[in-house]
Amino acid sequence: MKLLNMTFGSEVVLSQLRKKIKNLELVQLHPVSKNENDILLDLSNGKNSFNSGISFEIVSGIFSKKINQFYVFSYLTLNTEEQKVFLTLLNQSNSSNIVLARSLNHNFNFLLLSTWTKQEDFLLWSNTSPLLFSQKYLRNPAYQAHTAIYQSKADSFMA
Repeated sequence: MKLLNMTFGSEVVLSQLRKKIKNLELVQLHPVSKNENDILLDLSNGKNSFNSGISFEIVSGIFSKKINQFYVFSYLTLNTEEQKVFLTLLNQSNSSNIVLARSLNHNFNFLLLSTWTKQEDFLLWSNTSPLLFSQKYLRNPAYQAHTAIYQSKADSFMA
């Protein structure tokens, strides 16, 4: 898979969309926070079929579909210098549960997608890993990032 297309919406609307679009490999993930919408991922590796979706090119890693997993989406805006530091740290991390993708529309926007068995595992990693949260530039108020935690459930992978 080289492309990751996604859109956001209510659980009901995205479930209906999944039933309507049969020819794509769609995955629906449910937010842990009530402040987030469901996310619908298109893993078909084709053109974005969502009217209001966003698309990323996968730079490294492989997305794995697993039930009862936590998927952490971290959206990062990195300038040229920050990208160098970040990509070096990513290459040194050797984590098999991480996918890095770059926006097709804005090459300074990145998506770091990680998969965890328990939320606590992510929180432990996020507090100890230099890759994402403890870098000096991440503490800069001008730095733009957003992290949201989603969960796969039994219905996440069915058509």
